[in-house]
Amino acid sequence: MNTYKIKRYMLENKMKCLQAATVFIVILIALIICLSKYLSEDSEIIVVGAAEDEITEETPEIFAPAEDFFIIVDIQGAVNSPGVVNLPDGSRVNDAIEKAGGLTEKADTMNVNLATRLADGDKVYIPKEQEQTSVQKSNSEMAGVVTNAVANKSAVSSSNAGEGDGTVNINTANSERLQTLSGVGPATAQKIIDYRERSGGFKKVEDIMKVSGIGTKTFEKLKDKINI
Repeated sequence: MNTYKIKRYMLENKMKCLQAATVFIVILIALIICLSKYLSEDSEIIVVGAAEDEITEETPEIFAPAEDFFIIVDIQGAVNSPGVVNLPDGSRVNDAIEKAGGLTEKADTMNVNLATRLADGDKVYIPKEQEQTSVQKSNSEMAGVVTNAVANKSAVSSSNAGEGDGTVNINTANSERLQTLSGVGPATAQKIIDYRERSGGFKKVEDIMKVSGIGTKTFEKLKDKINI
């Protein structure tokens, strides 16, 4: 009888131990699952925070507003304060005039397009009365328009002076006169005019080779027929 009681007691305690162990394992698994979810949520928060810091501190220039960009323009002629001015990108000729103190009383804007959009590095010239202006745009080199004073009326009227020897003055000849040269058509004549207006004129006859489309061979044909 005593042996039976002892065996029964041991069996009952064994079942209790197994039950307790089972409960403990279930609780432990539940704690592990909850802890894993908590760690995952914290990791996402840390990563997002790091990404925001990186955008804010290291790459602010990406979000810089477009209005922070400026262009530099040289404005001369009949304005109150000629010189180099800074303008917001996208400015027009009229904006440059206002930046330079406005027009003088002798300004003549009849042939000046005040709505022309400017590019960085452009030069704007506002002519005075009795000056004739020429607004030219180079398709190959100019992103904006540079307005230049070509000459006064007396200079225009004498554009063919000095050509009595039959040669063509490449600094003063008009398009029709330039086209009398061998190999020079309307397009090339316009390129010659555009170049001399941008550069202030040819310094020597060899400078004509700086015009796009005129190489050494063409110059050899022209050198005895042109002057400056």
